[in-house]
Amino acid sequence: MIQAIEGDAPPPALAGAMAFDPALCEADCDLAALAGSLCESGEPAISLCLHGLPGTGKSAYARYLAARLGLDVIEKRASDLLSMWVGESEKQIVRAFADAADARALLIIDEADSLLRDRAGARASWEVTQVNEMLTWMERHPWPLVCTTNAMDALDPATMRRFLFKVKFLPMREDQAREAFRRVFGIEPPRGLDALDGLTPGDFALVARKSTVLGKRDVAELVRNLADEVEVRAGRPRRRIGF
Repeated sequence: MIQAIEGDAPPPALAGAMAFDPALCEADCDLAALAGSLCESGEPAISLCLHGLPGTGKSAYARYLAARLGLDVIEKRASDLLSMWVGESEKQIVRAFADAADARALLIIDEADSLLRDRAGARASWEVTQVNEMLTWMERHPWPLVCTTNAMDALDPATMRRFLFKVKFLPMREDQAREAFRRVFGIEPPRGLDALDGLTPGDFALVARKSTVLGKRDVAELVRNLADEVEVRAGRPRRRIGF
């Protein structure tokens, strides 16, 4: 069982929610095979940058990887490490890496672009020292590190050589979306589901929660709600829902 040490524990699975399955996450590599190779290598000092759209399963895959490796998890968001006080962010960064090393845990840093932003655009010295501190600890950390980001282009170029693996997460394929529909809602997906381009596992989790709250399991309504999530992520206005 994965135990979150310090920070906020991952939220508990909701009734009817889909258990994480790498086969239902699309990426530019075979996620299950990558996890298997990392387990077989026996190398603890591994680092991964998981990047891509929100909801595609980046953080969930990091926790899955920890479970495969038999490691506990220390999970930090950028907001857990950033401080308004000069020098305090660096201390928080040091503490996170030190705690993970002491516990021999897999360290997950979500929203890593806030901590590793390109120094070329820095306006204050603390912005540079913060990135420098992160880079230093990434270089020397002896246990697995996983950083997630929705903004890969914002990362400082020097971070690229600190990550042993860089994995891009993508929207689900049609067959993955159909299988997710079956698992989450317990019914066969309608043909209209295939017309939705850009679905993510996170969309199914949100719509499952919404259908539970509203008590609605109509197939057409479920598809409309999934379409709404895709539209919002694409920057289009959400359709109004009547009550």
